[in-house]
Amino acid sequence: MLLTPAEVHNVAFSKPPIGKRGYNEDEVDQFLDLVEDTLGQLHEENHDLRQQVDELRAELAQGGGPAPIAAVPQVDEAAIRQRIRAELESELRAEYEAKQAKWVEEHKAPEPAADTNLQAARVLGLAQEMADRLTSDARAESHNMLETARAEAERTVAQANVASERTISRANSEASTKVADATEKSEAMLAKAKQDSTSMILEATERAEAQIRQAEDKANALQLDAERKHTEIMATVKKQQAALEGRIAELRTFEREYRTRLKTYLESQLEELSTRGTAAPHGADDN
Repeated sequence: MLLTPAEVHNVAFSKPPIGKRGYNEDEVDQFLDLVEDTLGQLHEENHDLRQQVDELRAELAQGGGPAPIAAVPQVDEAAIRQRIRAELESELRAEYEAKQAKWVEEHKAPEPAADTNLQAARVLGLAQEMADRLTSDARAESHNMLETARAEAERTVAQANVASERTISRANSEASTKVADATEKSEAMLAKAKQDSTSMILEATERAEAQIRQAEDKANALQLDAERKHTEIMATVKKQQAALEGRIAELRTFEREYRTRLKTYLESQLEELSTRGTAAPHGADDN
């Protein structure tokens, strides 16, 4: 059960029986006021943190599939520092209250914010998936272009062969019917037909080879561009991951140092309060 500022404000301690030891009422009231203010601030910070967590969850739910690298969510360092501070103060306050009064129950630490290691791993996975997809698409496109160019080349060569065969056949037929009076003409036509067919085949072959080379060059360029983009994306993701890991290490160091300072401060306050409570009855006995 969480201790609210209203409960601290409304708490009332019974006075000790005559002759029994007790605390100074003014000092207890001042300390309760301080606890009330601190709890109020902690409740506000916890409320803000929960709102930030809800907003992050909503953004992740709306995002769906992989997002661009530019939309990678940034780590909210202030929110993490507030969460660490709230957790430490909650733990040390629970320890202090358990030693001083039985009416305060131990309470749980505030709900933690989103896991930055999980976000960094998710961003890395999405970037890897997008880079692999770009490479696969480029390879598929280059393969299709090569197949299309080869089919077009084969079709052009076949058409040239058919045309040449038709021309030769026609020349042979005309030469056969006119052997007696047109031997020279038929031989000239046959030679011309052969020359034309050879030229057509050569031209078709050169055009086909040019198309294949062009397709291969474009495919290689697409593949190189995809590999370059993949390398750039992975370098950016690794750099961001290293930065996130560095910030996490700094925050963990801050957590340890802050825990130690806060614990030392509260222990000194406990010791001072205990010393005042012990010294007050001695002064009364001397009188």
